Amino acid sequence: MFRHQLVSFGKYEKHIFQHASGKTLFSLVPGCGACLTDLVLQGKSILDGCKTPVEASLNNWGKSGMLFPFPNRLRDGRYEWGGEFFEFPVNDPATGTALHGLGMDKDIELIGYEVGENEATAVCQFQSAGETPYYPFPFTFTAIFKIEYPGQLTITLAFRNDGDRALPAGLGWHPYFHLGYDQIKDITLQMPTCQLVGIDSAMIPTGKRYAYDDFTVPEKIGTTVLDNCFALPDAEGIAETYLRREGHQLRFWQETGPGKFNFLQVFTPAHRSAIAVEPMTCNIDAFNNGEGLAVIEPGAEIRARFGVDFTS
Repeated sequence: MFRHQLVSFGKYEKHIFQHASGKTLFSLVPGCGACLTDLVLQGKSILDGCKTPVEASLNNWGKSGMLFPFPNRLRDGRYEWGGEFFEFPVNDPATGTALHGLGMDKDIELIGYEVGENEATAVCQFQSAGETPYYPFPFTFTAIFKIEYPGQLTITLAFRNDGDRALPAGLGWHPYFHLGYDQIKDITLQMPTCQLVGIDSAMIPTGKRYAYDDFTVPEKIGTTVLDNCFALPDAEGIAETYLRREGHQLRFWQETGPGKFNFLQVFTPAHRSAIAVEPMTCNIDAFNNGEGLAVIEPGAEIRARFGVDFTS
């Protein structure tokens, strides 16, 4: 049986959904962008989450951040929509870009949860009346977390247009995984069929894509450095990324197809203690290049899923 526990996490509240066995759980901080701080599957903690309230507030690495209304980067923070020009704050001075949208520090509300014998579900929601000057569109963002004993987590993201004109949108998630080890060099990575998105010095797409087969068969990460976006086949289906070491296997899957997660960002941070595997519904700078960008009509929404399966 799963149980729900509410504990203090600095100025936030942390919700813990844990199976009676103690071998399956996730902890969630809705008030800090609905970020996960821990994920235990098959008895192993596999998520590099924010360990303290201060780290969560700063979140320099974007750990488990919910990315909306766009994932990744926006050139100069600027875009044009409906004949008007808007400008997100530039929060990555090194590249002069707006990074990760506006959701990671938002006070997102836990609007409901259920616990059962072998599964638990939590629903988080954030609503905007269009008060943000650089994204003046009313919308509702929803994140649904479902954990299943002993080793599965599924997350569904949705973005609804609550206004009276079409709006641009993209979704993503920014988790880091470590499989319980303190370094990723001996983890074997296997990626889905994909193309490498060409980028310039500001990490903005050049419009070119390249064949990429470095990890199409399982290969140790070793000293490989990645901070790259990959375009997946946009046919309806499931794209799978695998991390393996010493009998442990993490399968990260994402829905592909119209309006789904047709892009993947893979990032090996300098500390190399975890690897980010980030599903995205659109390309980098999609508000400008339109690649994968959802144009959502009034009253409509986009909705897509991804998840983690762990075996050992």
